[in-house]
Amino acid sequence: MDTEKDFAARMKTAIEPARAADDRALRNAFAARLKQVAARPEVVPIKFNGTNIEVRRGGTLLGAAMKNGVRLMHVCGARTLCATCRVVVESGEDNLTPMRGSEKFSLRWHLSVSPRTRLACQARVNGPVEVESVFPLCGELPNGLE
Repeated sequence: MDTEKDFAARMKTAIEPARAADDRALRNAFAARLKQVAARPEVVPIKFNGTNIEVRRGGTLLGAAMKNGVRLMHVCGARTLCATCRVVVESGEDNLTPMRGSEKFSLRWHLSVSPRTRLACQARVNGPVEVESVFPLCGELPNGLE
């Protein structure tokens, strides 16, 4: 009759051959990425207009775009008035803060009633998201300004 220790040893040897040769490499890569993420818990990866950027957790989409050189129109200076910083959330809408009344009003006033449309100046990031701007800026700014 087998003891629990013998049974556990036989189970372990039965499982070991099933592991692939690159299993250790995969585990090491996962551990390295986990350490990297754990070292910077306040940083969230997002995709803005197809560009991978990082944003501080709790920061706005507009702030993330500006800090990372992604050009995004924002005529009113992030005061929820013009809705020119509208973005369409492709994925991760649950990782944005809930829409406040002023944002809903501004979007309805500008006839953007899709639940996937947000104002980049108001939407704060809590986790990974992917967004596309409705009014992307094109061309060069005067005098070489960025």
